Amino acid sequence: MRSFVSLKSICHLYLLSLLIGTAQAEPLNNALLNHPAPYLALHGNDPVAWQPYHEAAVQHARDEGKLLFVSVGYFACHWCHVMQQESYQDAQIASMLNKNFVSIKIDRELEPGLDARLMDFAQATLGRGGWPLNVFLTPEGYPVYAILYAPKEQFMEVLTRLQHVWSADPEKVRTLVTIESGAGFPDADTNIDHTAMQRVIDSAPEKMLKLADRFQGGFGNQSKFPSLAQLEFLLDSYLRTPDEELNEFLVQTFDAMATQGMHDHLSGGFFRYTVDPGWEIPHFEKMLYDNAGLASIYIRAGKILKRSEYLQTARKTLDFMQDYMWQGQAFVASFSAVDDDSVEGGHYLWTREQLKELLSDQEFYVVSDLWGLDRPAELEAGNHPRWQVAIDDYAGTSGRSESELTTLLNSARAKMLAARSKRSLPVDTKLVAGWNGLALTAFVSGAREFNDEDYSVTAGSLADFLTTKTWDGTHMFRALAGGDPHGTASLQDFAYVARGLWDWAQLRSDERVARAAESIARIGWKNFYKNNAWYLEQSSLLAPPSGVEMIEDGSTASPAGVLLGVSIEIAIDVEDTQWLENIYAALNRGQRELTASPYWYVSQIRAVQMALKVRSTADNVD
Repeated sequence: MRSFVSLKSICHLYLLSLLIGTAQAEPLNNALLNHPAPYLALHGNDPVAWQPYHEAAVQHARDEGKLLFVSVGYFACHWCHVMQQESYQDAQIASMLNKNFVSIKIDRELEPGLDARLMDFAQATLGRGGWPLNVFLTPEGYPVYAILYAPKEQFMEVLTRLQHVWSADPEKVRTLVTIESGAGFPDADTNIDHTAMQRVIDSAPEKMLKLADRFQGGFGNQSKFPSLAQLEFLLDSYLRTPDEELNEFLVQTFDAMATQGMHDHLSGGFFRYTVDPGWEIPHFEKMLYDNAGLASIYIRAGKILKRSEYLQTARKTLDFMQDYMWQGQAFVASFSAVDDDSVEGGHYLWTREQLKELLSDQEFYVVSDLWGLDRPAELEAGNHPRWQVAIDDYAGTSGRSESELTTLLNSARAKMLAARSKRSLPVDTKLVAGWNGLALTAFVSGAREFNDEDYSVTAGSLADFLTTKTWDGTHMFRALAGGDPHGTASLQDFAYVARGLWDWAQLRSDERVARAAESIARIGWKNFYKNNAWYLEQSSLLAPPSGVEMIEDGSTASPAGVLLGVSIEIAIDVEDTQWLENIYAALNRGQRELTASPYWYVSQIRAVQMALKVRSTADNVD
């Protein structure tokens, strides 16, 4: 997603900068020391003169005629830490950056819209994405070059070449990267073609299953991610039309996520993803948004697929969030993939020697057999527990009863948890609005399904936090860090918070929260849907953002799809027919993409399903 202003305007700005004079501004120093956002504070002692994402830093680049170096990462990111140690803490790299560039360090979790735009550029130019995400931009904010993690020597080579190209002919670089911004999209019909869209809905499951791993569950054949939006859609499809093949895939996938390496079998909770197709070795970061989404979807899967163990997994995940992620008024953002010694997974892994010293002989043999912990070390710090055999199957071959095995396993788990609690686990303590909106939806689902008052109390506290701390009636704050607001609220925040608040309002008939959800949804539309296009950023310090007709699903559901869905419910409740017409027009787009690539747009398709149902009901009433 790129956006541009005219070449004439850029030339004018460039000539104006020459006329202003050549006086050198004061050298920049690292401005991140003791920053309240933990990820930014990690870079506070780097010799690089990091600047926060503020207008002053961008203006400094324009005044000096220097390229911007925007480096995006996040607290739980392993390779972000590696590149910091190898490059950003290196004196030679720092000298090169400080002399020739203006360096801005971004916490992607505070600036999700900017992160998405820069990631689009990286994927378009590199063919892949990831973090750390490093993008060089002109002083006016147009991306020139992107690089992900790179060893120090390769990174220095990139810096040297870019500086040479820029200093030799900056105007040529500007001309190459500056393209006119689009003016939006034409109006769409508010009459959704019921027959055409129903064909999209009906054909989507079969097309999505072509991307499925039929042997190990999930999608793709490399790293395995939860793919929550896609699984949610397929659960909907199975609920409408039970199908044996779809049931087999869903059970296989939900079993694998819950029993293998993506799940923490000691404390509960899920890791971000696994680096292998068999769900064995996780990337050890734990994110709030993953755990909130997985708690919600395991509740639905348990009900729809009639699997009580999925409901137990959901409860364990909600309990993990309460026990480990709750910070008085909301949930923290994440736990790092690396420990204080920079060992990936160091908090979670076990060597044979550690277990032999910690556990009784019987406990050791049980966890070795059930969790596969007596194998050669897979990673630097040891092995990660994952189920090798179910207790009931193991009981039939081990000569022990299920009750005895369960007692031994619980005893071993308690000892391992006690030992693990003494290990370091860095925490990103910022409280992100949108992710806590997802958590609110999860705890509303838990309170409803399990009739659990404790979950209801947590949900109520979250609703208070979101309506009083991150929302002031007209303005949304992205996150609280150190007790103060930070970051730029994105479409994601408006969508997920509106969804969570509306869910709570329906559970408790809370009119105050319902009106807050309505206000947030309406302002979300006003700020992020313009000229018939969706924007992830309301505004930007860089080149103006451009819009798209639809937003893809990613690690979380498409914020546009979520906002469309909750807005339909709210508009019906308040009987706002004009709002509904606007929603229908927004949904009546992208049929070619929906037909060809439903996997990437299932949240949009789910909103279309809801709109068709509303239209059918209205027609029947008429």
